[in-house]
Formats: sequence, structure tokens, C-alpha cells
Amino acid sequence: MKPFMLAAQRLLFSSMVGVIRAMPNPSALRRWCLLMAAVMRPFGGGWRRLVRRNLRVVYGDTLSIAQRRAIVHGVFEHSARGFGELFWLPQDHGMTVADWCQVDGLEHLDAALAAGRGVLLATAHIGGWTLLPRYLKERGYSTGSLLRLPSNPVAHAAEADAVTRMGLTFYNTPLRREDAHACLKLLRGNGILFIVADRRSADVKVDFLGQPAWCATGTASLHLRTGAAIVPAYALREGNGHRLVFEPALTPVPGGDRKTDELAITTELHRIFGGWIRRHPEQWMWNHNRWRPRRSEMT
Repeated sequence: MKPFMLAAQRLLFSSMVGVIRAMPNPSALRRWCLLMAAVMRPFGGGWRRLVRRNLRVVYGDTLSIAQRRAIVHGVFEHSARGFGELFWLPQDHGMTVADWCQVDGLEHLDAALAAGRGVLLATAHIGGWTLLPRYLKERGYSTGSLLRLPSNPVAHAAEADAVTRMGLTFYNTPLRREDAHACLKLLRGNGILFIVADRRSADVKVDFLGQPAWCATGTASLHLRTGAAIVPAYALREGNGHRLVFEPALTPVPGGDRKTDELAITTELHRIFGGWIRRHPEQWMWNHNRWRPRRSEMT
């Protein structure tokens, strides 16, 4: 990237982040993010086309025009809110993350931790998912997060700084050897490893929202290796705030063949993710080419 373009991106990014951090409360933050979404929409033709294509893959012709428009609108709104929430810190405004959230099912997480083998907290790109590890860190849980930072150097540096300012321990994927060891150490110490597990990967193909999709087996692999419980959890945006929902841990029964067990666990996780998404489709990131076939399948 040319130096002047890099400098311009840094200036634009820092200006946007500065405005976001200056928002005095969640209500003001939400209004600002809705304004950002309105500005983004006229330039988001590529996103709109991809969202509509994905909706056709999953829903066929069963959605009304109004339903499709609401989901497309929601993708822009929730993407903007996700960006804003990444850089807005409640503690800078006399609040806590807990003040920003309602929480259901935390007893399921505590029950899983009682087994003493750590927890893999598995979520999807739905709602304000970044609030999950922030809330747990604030409550004093031992946590680490697997994240994939943007490849753009300006966005990469800004997001890494934001996560650090939150006080989170994070490991950028794909993991380096030392980070993989740190994750195993966290789990063996009965900590919580946060994983956004609905990403596309070439590991296995499973049913996702009624269509075959390539999915990552990392969560299943870590469970089989460490015995850590898998606890599904998600975050929904409700008005100016969020509802964090922790569900009961999965109870997979190993069959003895690792590949078969990984496939079964990954299939079950994506069945759960699909249920969340069908109930709240406007809050999931449909702007990813999630059902793209592998190159070898296109020849």
C-alpha cells in the first residue's frame, strides 16, 4: 500500500474511532452507528448482492420482499454497531459491561467449569458477540479469545489495540505454535477459551442452515484433545443494549474415531448456530461468502 494511502486510512480510522469513543452512553453510540450504516448503504452494492444470494441459498423464495429488505438493512446496521462496540469502552463513561447487558444462563457456564477441565465458549457472528468475553473478563473469569484480525494493516493495528484496551488476552488465528500452547495451558488451568466457530474453513462439510457448507473443526478438535466442555453462547442486540445467553454444554459421546467425532461435534454446533440465526436472521453476518465451494469442487 502506498504511504499516502496508508496515512489517509490511518487518519480516517482514528477520526472514526475518536468520535465513537466520545459517545457518552449506549444510546448515543447506537444513534451514531445507525448514521454510519446509512452512510455505508449507498456504497454497499457488493454486500447487498452477496446477502441476497446467501438468502436465496438458505431460504429460496420463501421470504417476502419486506423480509429480505429487513435482513439486508440489518446487515448494515449490525455491522456498523459491531464496529462501534469494538471501540467503545463502558469504563470510560462510568459504566461496566454488565450495565450494558442482560445475562441468561450463566449457571450453565459455571456448571461446565465445575468439571475442572476448562470451557470452549463457542459462538457465531451474531449480534454483539464481542461482548461475551468482555463480560466474563469483567466478572473475573480466566479467559482467552481466538480472533482473526483484519489483513489491512491499519484495521489490524486499531483492532489489536482495542482488544488490548479491553484487557482481553487474545490469540490471532491462524495460531502460532506458542499461542497454541498458551491456549492448551489456559484450558488445563480450567480457563475459558472463546471461539467464533461459524467461520468458513476447508476442514469438513456439514449442514449449515439447510445447505452443505465447509466448516472448521477446531472447537471439536480441542474438545477431543483436552476434554474441555463446549458451551454454546450468543449475544443479541436489544435496543441500546445486549442480551448474553449461555446454553447448556454439549454432551458428545466419542465413538473412538477422531475424524468421525470431529464431524459429529461440528455438525451439532452448526445445528445450534443455525437455530439462533433462523430466530434472529437480521443480526447475523450474511455478507460472507459462507457457502462458497472449494476450488476443487468448481472444476
